[in-house]
Amino acid sequence: MNRCSKIGKVSGLLAVMITGLVIFSTPDKNNYNSFKADAQLNTQIDKTSDRDTFEYFLSDLVDNDTDTIMHRFERYNQQLESSERLETALLGKYMRYKAALATLKRDNNLNVDFQDLHQQMLLLQRAFFTVDEQYHLFSEENLLRELALLKKGIKESAQSSEEFQQRWEFELNKLPPVLRNSFRNASLLAALNETNILDTQSQFIAREALVGSEAAERLRILDQQRTDFDRHVHSYLITRDVILNNASFDDIEKEQAITDLRKSLFDNSLWRRIEALERIHDR
Repeated sequence: MNRCSKIGKVSGLLAVMITGLVIFSTPDKNNYNSFKADAQLNTQIDKTSDRDTFEYFLSDLVDNDTDTIMHRFERYNQQLESSERLETALLGKYMRYKAALATLKRDNNLNVDFQDLHQQMLLLQRAFFTVDEQYHLFSEENLLRELALLKKGIKESAQSSEEFQQRWEFELNKLPPVLRNSFRNASLLAALNETNILDTQSQFIAREALVGSEAAERLRILDQQRTDFDRHVHSYLITRDVILNNASFDDIEKEQAITDLRKSLFDNSLWRRIEALERIHDR
């Protein structure tokens, strides 16, 4: 087969894909991308709290070792104003705590006594962190977990749904407004997650009851965008497999065809993310 014929085949594949897919684009975020793993591209570093920032960097721990995570964090930290910099040593403690916590949860995966698990988590926190660090990192989480246990106890002992609701509201009203809202928001997120098992119509109705019509519609649109992106990437990976398995192409031609395909379908700001998905797909 001559080269023109090969090029014609590649062009045909590209034409099919371009017909079925859209080109995705996102704003340029080069200022942050140097600190990120491939799977984190086109996402914002979470600065809500020190712990949220730690969790952002640890989200790539599945594909990278702790030294790589720490190196990326240090590069990010150096770009901050001195007053905004986080403690690198605290991230190291947090990573060791998370590793111990994962072991603890694996050991308690059957017949869990949640009260006992809560106490074991508190003991781990004391083992790794100072009192100030514990408060800084875990105070709200610990309180929310205690409230969840309290709610469970009330639900088990209440004689009716009315009694449960009355006793539960009484406990919530003891909290400062910010924490009360945090717990209600956490409960709302849990309820929204439970709607994921429903069909589309039932899910929208359930979400509408939880958050109102406008928010339910925004969630529906986000779900659709996520579904569309996943479908487009899936189709891209199938066509990429066709190219890779084409015995008439040599390695250079395969690489060029895949590059042309990616270039035609995705904005270049998404390439590293797509390449990361390719690596996951090839495992």
